[in-house]
Amino acid sequence: MTAAPQRQPGVMIAMFDIPEALDEEFNAWYDEEHIPEKVGRVPGFLRARRYKALDGRPNYLAVYELEDISVIEDSAYLANYRSATSTTERMKAKAKTFYRNVYVQIGDFHGIPLPGEANDA
Repeated sequence: MTAAPQRQPGVMIAMFDIPEALDEEFNAWYDEEHIPEKVGRVPGFLRARRYKALDGRPNYLAVYELEDISVIEDSAYLANYRSATSTTERMKAKAKTFYRNVYVQIGDFHGIPLPGEANDA
């Protein structure tokens, strides 16, 4: 009997350098259209978190938690990626820079819980 392949959790990151004049439109598109296209629609995309740089460039970062890094090779994700909306194409074109990369998890470390956080122990 062949053993099931070991799950490889990871993250996909997307970094955008968006001109300040597009901040409002970019954030509305990302929150209302782009993230819902992935999280909840593509199996294996567990969660998304977005960040804005305090200083430096690129000024936006999105981190998508993946159940397994193979998700990005799945037909559901590939179809979703290839069927980008016109707004998605426009936002990518307006970005000064755009990076996208996938990382496999190599460690999982936990600190001391903050007051009010559940303790997994």
